[in-house]
Amino acid sequence: MKITVIQPAYHAGENPDERIAEFLINELKNAQGDLIVLPEYSNAGGTSNAEDELRALPRAAFMLDIASEQARIKRAYVCINVIERRNSDIKNSTYLFDKNGEIAFIYDKIHLPPSEIKLGVRRGDGECVCTLDGIKFAFMTCYDVYFNEQIEYISSQKPDIILIPGYQRGERTDIIEAQNKLLSFRTNAYIARSSFSMGTSEHGGNSMIVSPDGQIIANLKAEVGTISADIEPKWKYLRPAGFGQGLVRNDDFISNGIVGIFRE
Repeated sequence: MKITVIQPAYHAGENPDERIAEFLINELKNAQGDLIVLPEYSNAGGTSNAEDELRALPRAAFMLDIASEQARIKRAYVCINVIERRNSDIKNSTYLFDKNGEIAFIYDKIHLPPSEIKLGVRRGDGECVCTLDGIKFAFMTCYDVYFNEQIEYISSQKPDIILIPGYQRGERTDIIEAQNKLLSFRTNAYIARSSFSMGTSEHGGNSMIVSPDGQIIANLKAEVGTISADIEPKWKYLRPAGFGQGLVRNDDFISNGIVGIFRE
């Protein structure tokens, strides 16, 4: 499987959401891969206040239509995040489209930062894992990556790939790298993260693909565009169960210790 992640530049000028959406559509149409991942707020990126974010909500439907169309044309999985009004609620929604362009899963962001709470976004209370064509996908959106209970739950579900649309514009780059390396290592899963370049090596950016052993195998850092990596989705990192002992899945090595503590 070839994974491709897309990273736009973060714009703070006039009509940034329109320019970012246009960029993402163009990159998606030109992207190659079996799984293509776009960042958080694909329809409202670059907006800096609630009024502009609300104004960008209707663009979500257009972005989703494009993602569906490209999934069908490319025979690829497409993961895209939008902030949208669904039914009567505002949701931070990550959609996974199958190779026929059909909606395979919708993940509603669970952990909401103060800005989204103020905007009126309703937190998700559903599942964050799905299986599609034999591949188990897990979902985390931006702020979710700070919360260990979601990480532990996802690890218990034994995912193959974790999809992370991000928008961590102010976070240090070394922290972003550490979060994703540790997440992949703990869950024994690939990470496909898409975010926004801030034009600096100090914070933001770092759309990346990480392997189950915690190795960053592709990283855009502060660059703008796409990056890809070929992976084997079912590959797992095996490690010694102890000094001189046989091999065990790394996630089981850690989980077995947690179980032991509770039993005592």
